[in-house]
Amino acid sequence: MLQLLNNVFGDFVTFLLLLLSLMVLLSAWSLYRPPGMPPGPRGFPVVGSLFSLTGNMHLDFIELGKKYGGIFTIKLGSNLAVVLNDYELIKEALVKKPTDFAGRPQTLSGEILTEGCKDIAQSDYNPTWKLHRKIAHQAIRAYASGEKLECLVHEQAFLPLQEALEESDGKPVQMKPLFLLTMNNILGKLCFGHSLTLEDPEFKAIVQIFDEYSETVGTGLISDVLPFMKYIPMKATRDLVRISEQALASWRSKFMEHKEKYDKDNIKDLTDYLIHEQKKAVEEGVGDIEKLTDTHLVQTIVDVYGAGIDTTMETMNWSVVYMVRYPDVQTKVAMEIDDVVGRDRLPLLSDRSKLPYCDAVIHELMRIRTVAPLALPHKALVDSTIGGYKIPKDTWVFINLWAVHMDEKAWEIPNQFRPERFLDVGGSLKPKPDNFMPFSAGRRLCLGESLSKADIFLLFTALYQQFTFSPVPGRNLPSLEGNASALIVRPNRFEVLVKRRSLSFL
Repeated sequence: MLQLLNNVFGDFVTFLLLLLSLMVLLSAWSLYRPPGMPPGPRGFPVVGSLFSLTGNMHLDFIELGKKYGGIFTIKLGSNLAVVLNDYELIKEALVKKPTDFAGRPQTLSGEILTEGCKDIAQSDYNPTWKLHRKIAHQAIRAYASGEKLECLVHEQAFLPLQEALEESDGKPVQMKPLFLLTMNNILGKLCFGHSLTLEDPEFKAIVQIFDEYSETVGTGLISDVLPFMKYIPMKATRDLVRISEQALASWRSKFMEHKEKYDKDNIKDLTDYLIHEQKKAVEEGVGDIEKLTDTHLVQTIVDVYGAGIDTTMETMNWSVVYMVRYPDVQTKVAMEIDDVVGRDRLPLLSDRSKLPYCDAVIHELMRIRTVAPLALPHKALVDSTIGGYKIPKDTWVFINLWAVHMDEKAWEIPNQFRPERFLDVGGSLKPKPDNFMPFSAGRRLCLGESLSKADIFLLFTALYQQFTFSPVPGRNLPSLEGNASALIVRPNRFEVLVKRRSLSFL
């Protein structure tokens, strides 16, 4: 019996030693960094530097850059990531080597939201991605440019915004839901041919989904960087699945309604256009049929909607914050619009070249408060190099646009709001500086760049042509500090007073 106990105890001790050794080896392996990669913090076993980062990772990366330089390596859970804080290095990676770093990390949250990465934003760089991006660009040009876009913005979006602001009657106004409604009506009309009101149950559901998504996702799920965690039931994952299914059910319903009513001789919106491309592929029997499934098309619609709504909405929110904080700038904006456009009509895209100060203010807003400071992370598709350092295949690559826009070597006193930095001595808009890249660059340049820039110009000029914004007496001014949520830098909650400058002429 004693011999048996001794054998059992010995085997148990041996097992523990082996388990301990395995854990030590795994911990050491988790900190391994291939030779030739950029320097950076070592981090801790398994989690790497994950828990030393805050929600504002773009600011954390700037602080780490002060120690390690414009390029450094960081371990996020089980993933090696390289951070680029320097414009020249970003240009090398995205412009000079456009396909080397055109991939996307595949994460659990991405798979949930995109039904297995069948969208444009989260999918890897491949023929299916190329096809859907091409079709989406064609649809945006066809249904959201020029006079069609002006009609969308002025009639479908700005009119409800104008009415809501006029009805505020001197009471403090929270702009976030109004801008969300505005952008929803632009994108809703573009994608599905309909618009909503503040009291519409569908709009209230959209507001709830946006709020829950921002709260649930934040900077992502823990299982995005620690894949083994996806096997552990977690509330955040369950919530994201629920939110995703709820949102996608609405998108699918609208898509199927369009499919049932499809008329090839009456293509009215982006959804009709995508269905037309799908049916054309089926009729022609081309090899793209399997890339144009209903799931792929719904995800493309979601991407067009998402690419235009969140960043534009928050840029407009930031515009109100800064116009209230800088009333002299707001006055100059209004005066330029009055001088060039007058008050007999709303500003048009053709007025842009004649409104350089307004354009400079918009540029400065997008620089000083880059709403997507890290864009979406890239992934190395092949073994490559950046700045002479080796970047192994599958390495994540973060593009810190905030660091580029706050670089003291490129921008004089970058933390100061100065629209004049984009104007020449004659008051004309300067050519776009290389270091100005709020929509990123390269093959993964933001899908909605042209739409977003046009939307912002039309909304910005119409808004400050008709209204003046001021702080609420007795309260602090809206804060210039913001917080990142779901990769977007959003202003803290604020309210303002709104006064109409002119009579409505819509």
